[in-house]
Amino acid sequence: MSANIPTRSPLAQTEKLSIICPDGVPLSAVLCAPAQVQAAIMLSGGTGFKKEFYLPLANYLAEQGLATIVYDYRGTGESKPADMRQCSFSFLDYGQKDMPAVLDFLDARYPNLPKLILGHSAGGQQVGFMPNVHKVKGLVAVATSVGYLPYMPLDYRLKSYYFFYLFTPLSILLKGYVAAKRFKIMEDLPRKVVTQWRAWCSKPNYFFDPQFYGKSVPIGAFDQMPFPIHVFWATDDPISNARSVPAFWSHVKSVAGLSFQVLRPEDWNTRKIDHYGVFRTQFKDSLWKEVLGALQRML
Repeated sequence: MSANIPTRSPLAQTEKLSIICPDGVPLSAVLCAPAQVQAAIMLSGGTGFKKEFYLPLANYLAEQGLATIVYDYRGTGESKPADMRQCSFSFLDYGQKDMPAVLDFLDARYPNLPKLILGHSAGGQQVGFMPNVHKVKGLVAVATSVGYLPYMPLDYRLKSYYFFYLFTPLSILLKGYVAAKRFKIMEDLPRKVVTQWRAWCSKPNYFFDPQFYGKSVPIGAFDQMPFPIHVFWATDDPISNARSVPAFWSHVKSVAGLSFQVLRPEDWNTRKIDHYGVFRTQFKDSLWKEVLGALQRML
């Protein structure tokens, strides 16, 4: 079902949607589309981010002729079930179930147009798990890397240890899920999402580690991506940095090429880009044009 939502732009229209995954789980989504569509973009966010954070960029891309959909992963944001304590969703479900369902929706809505993915953090990590990845024409990944804690600066590493090894188990014990929103850490998350995420982050190679890869984690299409991939990462990002970015992408092979673009805050007249700054409206006239250009070059 869908309902139109008015927008300020005369060039684009937003439509609120409920996308039903093959296993019956509904995902809350918003499609931003211009009157004349050149391509369709699936904007897959980072873990614990709600879709509304990405809406300004989605509207911007729509104004440039790129229909763009943003959505909440199962178990978070407006895709959260009524009782989080009974929620058994896993982190891997994002790539195996949610992303494919959203891509299938775009393919049905725009069957004759190219489909691209703009992935932030986990939204870029799990593309290789998608069984319908052959429908994708290109991937632009932002701040996508392994999440190995020892690769992070000390202050952020300590915060991450606190979140994973103190806050998470206490929250699960007391609430049955990771109740992070009330503490302004991130959106609430199902317990299995965070415990699986924590396990992956304990290994330098993330889910590519032999303990997971090919066992609890499928092999997927990471060694045979059939489209070009362009990766943005910022030098002040405590998560996706000079050690963690190569550690992830060394496991990914693209027949059409894999390229990287380093973002230095001083080059963009700002003090901070960080792990998520690319999506902030302050960069509408600068970094957003870089993202748009990367997407357009894949068409």
